Amino acid sequence: MACLLKAPDGALKGCVTFTTQERDLVINKSADLRAAIQALKRRYVIGLHHNWHDHHFRYDPLFDFSMAGEGDLIEAEGKDFARIPLDACNFAPPCYSAPRAGEPFWDILYVARAVNFKGIPQFLAAIRDLYDQGWTPRVLFICPVPETLEIPGIADLRAHFEATFDPVERQRVVLLTIDWDYPFPLDSDSLAFFYRNSRIFFHAAPQERRCRVAAYAWAGGMPVVCSEPVSSILPAHLRKPPFLYVVKDGMPAWPSLALALDSRPEAANWHEVIDEFSTAGSADRIDIMLHDLAMRYRWGTVAGSPVAKSKLDLRLGRHHGISLGANRIDMSLAEFVHILDGTPDRKLDRAAESTDPELFLVSTKSENNGFLNRLMKKLL
Repeated sequence: MACLLKAPDGALKGCVTFTTQERDLVINKSADLRAAIQALKRRYVIGLHHNWHDHHFRYDPLFDFSMAGEGDLIEAEGKDFARIPLDACNFAPPCYSAPRAGEPFWDILYVARAVNFKGIPQFLAAIRDLYDQGWTPRVLFICPVPETLEIPGIADLRAHFEATFDPVERQRVVLLTIDWDYPFPLDSDSLAFFYRNSRIFFHAAPQERRCRVAAYAWAGGMPVVCSEPVSSILPAHLRKPPFLYVVKDGMPAWPSLALALDSRPEAANWHEVIDEFSTAGSADRIDIMLHDLAMRYRWGTVAGSPVAKSKLDLRLGRHHGISLGANRIDMSLAEFVHILDGTPDRKLDRAAESTDPELFLVSTKSENNGFLNRLMKKLL
């Protein structure tokens, strides 16, 4: 969605980002909306948050910069473009790095929506292999389920799970399916509870590159077992045990899981890994990057106000009128752009300081509309 990163301050520019889904499904289909976003550049630097990697990326000058990791974008014609190598996964809320109360209860955790690219069949097969090798870890798989299951070859996830593990094994391997408030049925504090009570995180997606669920694990000092694409989220010099155990393409995952389960991660220095995915550290980094890029690409001077860092793990990837549940804002993108353009700096600054700046602006607009409607009824 349109995510307010910084409020403008007079001649100093604010910053707002849009998602690639909004670009493809809404912005590029409306000349009027493109013109309205272009007009925002009087007061804002405009960013594009890439919700998936794009190795055939075509630079669009409507957007001043792109938010994506190194290697996630390859410009089709080799054009230069401004890139901030941070995105939603770099802004884990503090609850994920809160101290643990005691020894973790679960050995392996996975959190994934029931969609094809999350590698759910691979996950279940790897745990099956681990048990067949004599390992019996406690496993928790938290799985938000959409109305229509989107995993080819699995018509019924529960039936598939029960066919994979016998009743005794299912006392230690738990599939927790959640069928409400898709795709984010649990708030951050609730989900973080499961992370803080687990030893390692296993992300079985074969191709996903930058994902929040793995980032939450690293933010909490948890080893992650995953494919090479998932591991790209880590800086190159940190892609090693005990922070990371890579499953090579075409190789079984159970040996990497066994190594991670046998590791002693508490003996390592996790500071740099945790900082890479913490909201506080990433907010400082993005602020510096914005100012540096503004000078390099001559966007104008960016406001010195703090980055609106609350809930950026969700807000950066949220959409207007697209997607479901908490992953969308029920206001058209055109109307929200109008709000951004017409709202005074002081009010935008208050919004940036709120727990959810976009909802703050939407709710204020709704309250104003309600007041005007009530006033008109009295006058008529």
